[in-house]
Amino acid sequence: MALSARGDVYQRARHASVLACVAALGAALFAVACGNEDDSSEPDTATVELGPQQKANIEVATRVIEEGLGKGDVAVIDELVRPDYIQHNVQANDGRQGLLEFVAFLQAQGGTAVEIHRKLADGDRVALHSTYGTGLDRRVAFDVFRLENGQLAEHWDALQTYVDETNSVNGNTMVDGSTTIQDRQLTEQNRQLVTTMVREVFVEGQLARLADYVGDPYIQHNPLSDNGLVGAQAFFNAVAAQGVLVGYTESPLVVAEGNFVLVGSAGYLGVNTEGVTVFYDLFRVDQGKLVEHWDVIQAIDLDAIPHDNGPF
Repeated sequence: MALSARGDVYQRARHASVLACVAALGAALFAVACGNEDDSSEPDTATVELGPQQKANIEVATRVIEEGLGKGDVAVIDELVRPDYIQHNVQANDGRQGLLEFVAFLQAQGGTAVEIHRKLADGDRVALHSTYGTGLDRRVAFDVFRLENGQLAEHWDALQTYVDETNSVNGNTMVDGSTTIQDRQLTEQNRQLVTTMVREVFVEGQLARLADYVGDPYIQHNPLSDNGLVGAQAFFNAVAAQGVLVGYTESPLVVAEGNFVLVGSAGYLGVNTEGVTVFYDLFRVDQGKLVEHWDVIQAIDLDAIPHDNGPF
């Protein structure tokens, strides 16, 4: 309708100035119409689903963690873990056999309770946000798996002692909050947003840039930091005032699905830059802003790792 109306106007035009104005208006309407047509063809949250392979990968990782690690079912591990499984966990030996030995050790201690809170799938990788154990022995973990041909081929993780809401500055636990994955059509956009923020703020140390990325509200699950941008800034200022140095040197691990992006980084945390600390940061993104954050921080003794793979 806009294009035919524009043609009628052209026919009635008497002056060049009027003609120019109408032409400009018609071009604008045409651009809007084209834009709307493109938007309608772009898949929305309701229609973008995980592919069958990603769904199968999540199922494999879930079974190994819940049935294999949690319940000690070695048949599940034999079935779903490759013999040449590459291990980055700082306690378990390399290979499927190393995982079986680790599970046997856990079972000898009475086993471990497992609760998975979030699951992300990204290509051949799956990330799980979980808690292990109960009571004072409860740990929060991020596990990331790479799969090949329906089996787990590589594993990265980090664990930290669980802190509940009564002992958290922000009144949240380390695992509660949103679990709904949406905006899958924005996965790559959100991946770029989060990885750029991590590079600028935590690798390059431009802490002032954090304000450009954080939304309002900003829900915090790190037990030492309050909610909101002000809470995050106060946390970093307090850390610096205590003479503690914190920074990331690299961020080689990224798993993104929709509005959730997990970044695994190596860096330092202490009175100097010696030693290695791993940081796993999970962000929820909404309308181009970071609106929720969970993390796990673990100091690594490289000399104590029973393999040569390192934490990443």
